[in-house]
Amino acid sequence: MNNLETILEKFPSYFFVQKLLPVISFILIIAFLAGAFLYAPTEVVEGDVQRIFYFHLPTALASYFCFGLTCLFSVFFLWKKQPIYNHWAKASAIIGIIFTCICLWSGMAWGKPVWGVWWTWDARLTSTLILLLLYVGYLLIHALDPLGEGRYSKIAAFIGAISFLDIPLINMSVRWWRTLHPQPIVLAPVSEERLPTEMVTVLLISIIAIIILVFWLITINVRIIKNQYEIKKVMTKKLKEV
Repeated sequence: MNNLETILEKFPSYFFVQKLLPVISFILIIAFLAGAFLYAPTEVVEGDVQRIFYFHLPTALASYFCFGLTCLFSVFFLWKKQPIYNHWAKASAIIGIIFTCICLWSGMAWGKPVWGVWWTWDARLTSTLILLLLYVGYLLIHALDPLGEGRYSKIAAFIGAISFLDIPLINMSVRWWRTLHPQPIVLAPVSEERLPTEMVTVLLISIIAIIILVFWLITINVRIIKNQYEIKKVMTKKLKEV
């Protein structure tokens, strides 16, 4: 086992991950909530409903982060054939799916009072829904190969890697097609309308808080998946001996 595989095997049990990450996540989440509801100014046009933005964008970025890890570890699994890469890929996909659902829900909750509808087949909404379905399919195919040693796991890993290509499409959809979804304003050019400094500050805190929370949840999930793998491996071995 090389150094990277050793680190990935032991990482979820490190003191930093088990003891410090939960504390850091809790402190940042409290700071993020206080900033979103108390510090950030009320948006002139949309009012308080705009505060959903501080949940919506970070959860979207968190899902991209998760699926990026799934893509990376899927490639490593196809290359190295080591189970630990599969564990990290699946753990990341599961958390990514959860946060994609939160992203879609918060977008719908924000869109209802602003657009007047819960759902519209907007380019960004539709491409995000497709992303969700792709990674749900990824996990369903993995379920056909519990030990992750057969061809279904390789097929799933391939899907986990190429499905990430939908994320650049999601990001560019508001520029390539007509859409109800707002244009990017966080990283907008100087000549375009940008967010006030207070809003940007709260948004950055919320992004950091959610990403750290997500990474901690992934490490917990890796431990669970790894333990399930070890149990299934032992049970399969005993069944073969009977």
